[in-house]
Amino acid sequence: MAEKINHGRSKMISSYGGVGSVIDTPDASIIIETFDKWGYPDLYEKDDNGHYKLKKHIILDDRLVNRLRVRFPKLKHLVSIPVEEDGWKTDVQPQANYFPKWFYCPRCKRFMPLKQWKDHWKGRQEFDLQCFNPDCKGEHLEQVRFVMTCADGHIQDLPWEFWNNRMPISENESEVGNGSDNEQEEKSTIRLIYKKCCDEQELYYKISNENTDLSGIHIECKKCGKSATLKGIFGFSQKCGGRKYWLGLQNGQYVGDTCEQKVVVKIKTSNSIYYSNTLSSLWIPEKQIIQLTTEVRTEIDAIVNDPEYVENDLNKFARRSNIDIEIIKQYLDGADISYIPDIVYRKAEYEYFTQKEQPEDKVIKFRQINVKDTLYGFEKLVKIDRLKKITVQTSFTRNEPIDTDSILIGDSGYEYNVKRQSVSKNSFETHLLPAIENYGEGILFVLDEQKLKEWEKNDIITERIKNIQTHAEDSDWQSHKIEAKKITARKILIHTLSHLLIREFEYVCGYPMSSLQERLYVSESMNGFLISAYDGTDGYLGGLTKLCNNLDKLQSIITSALQRAKDCSLDPICYENEGQGIAQLNLAACHSCTLIPDTSCEMSNLFLDRRFVIDGNFGYFKDI
Repeated sequence: MAEKINHGRSKMISSYGGVGSVIDTPDASIIIETFDKWGYPDLYEKDDNGHYKLKKHIILDDRLVNRLRVRFPKLKHLVSIPVEEDGWKTDVQPQANYFPKWFYCPRCKRFMPLKQWKDHWKGRQEFDLQCFNPDCKGEHLEQVRFVMTCADGHIQDLPWEFWNNRMPISENESEVGNGSDNEQEEKSTIRLIYKKCCDEQELYYKISNENTDLSGIHIECKKCGKSATLKGIFGFSQKCGGRKYWLGLQNGQYVGDTCEQKVVVKIKTSNSIYYSNTLSSLWIPEKQIIQLTTEVRTEIDAIVNDPEYVENDLNKFARRSNIDIEIIKQYLDGADISYIPDIVYRKAEYEYFTQKEQPEDKVIKFRQINVKDTLYGFEKLVKIDRLKKITVQTSFTRNEPIDTDSILIGDSGYEYNVKRQSVSKNSFETHLLPAIENYGEGILFVLDEQKLKEWEKNDIITERIKNIQTHAEDSDWQSHKIEAKKITARKILIHTLSHLLIREFEYVCGYPMSSLQERLYVSESMNGFLISAYDGTDGYLGGLTKLCNNLDKLQSIITSALQRAKDCSLDPICYENEGQGIAQLNLAACHSCTLIPDTSCEMSNLFLDRRFVIDGNFGYFKDI
């Protein structure tokens, strides 16, 4: 039976959470099941009053839906992630099941899969992850902390029932490694006999009080006495079982695929066991295809999907609802479904906020401020007092992330070895996708185009970019190589400047860094970045956009951020560094001076160099 989630929706769609992710709770780790199992009504299910039940869950954004249809051709709607406030007030709520499935009692050390623990509690009081041994007095069970993942996105437990039944290893294959609990350092070889050590197997998970390494943890059978340590566990691999625990139970069993990949061992809290593929969109009123309510849209869909549908049915509905039939046909035809690169999609937002005037739409509120003669290095600010962002999860990968442009690309042009797993049981044929709708505020900073073009001509800057690209070519991740090919001096500068201002704004606008988010607008025709803050679903504090009311004060804040960037506690090592961070893709940038929370950064805290911003010889702000 699935477990209910009570951790709000922040972990349901994010860069580190969502369908298929393993999340820690106070009781144990759980894996989030597909949103189809959360209780959303059927597409055309009606309530007692004849209204479509799904209507209240639908999030409207035609621009985003049309972009998604290149990969999800049957997509009809985005549906909102439910919010828990004083208990679930809706039938829709996230579902999950415990994972990993193996637990042990810290007191008696008994080690079994969850199903066997539950079997021992049959006929007794309700099972609550407690040991059934009376001597243990209801001791809460501990979950094993190791899992196995493959490049196709599957996840499974280690074969613990076979762990103490090893094949002999020849001398030249003997175990190496120091027993350290480190995935990178372990290089040992473990070979199992896939048969239980004895017919009456009774396993115990014993942890040495003196030896804190993996060699101090033993899996021991009480019946036959066979025992094996966890030393070398990160060197163990086997053929994948194709398990998809995020699909939940089907006919009492967890199902999966046939998979030819190898699974490797990871700690369940490792970032590499899950990468969420999300896309976000800022609301642009004039980019919506047609102004039809969710109720009308659902009614139209129900009419055309009726097996007895004839064209005259739509004409009757149009007359009855007083809607022009051409508008209905426009809705059904939709827009041209074609692949839209992320940079093209964002350009529509950038041009809208930098070139348009405040619309009549009450959802958003913004105004442009010319600061070319006021803020050094900037051309324009856009003060966005009210902003709407929709974020949708399309899929996820394991072992390695993918770049934004590859999320919707077809299989023929897909460059990765890792496979995308859909968040729906219907895979890419789903009619619905889960999304979050947030309201907030933000400031869009636009750099001085003329000054930027002059700055980009410096040969030192070109050489520093080549240094980063060389490191990316040596990276094990394809996403680093793809991103590095597109990286430009302008993007590194704007990305780093965004980080420095986010770090400074934490002190002056009332938001912690983790509540601020960046959105980069960088190309040959774009040179800006948005720093925004969102509060739940319908609120914001106003402390961010208020900074635009006093440009002299804002200039002093920017100056302070630049001065602070010159004073890293790890200098001169950080400042002179020619490669640091993951795959050495950062230059003069570290946790002490430039990095921000991963949830705030669009590029995983990579491709940063504060010397582009502040260096006395070639920095963009060298004269400030």
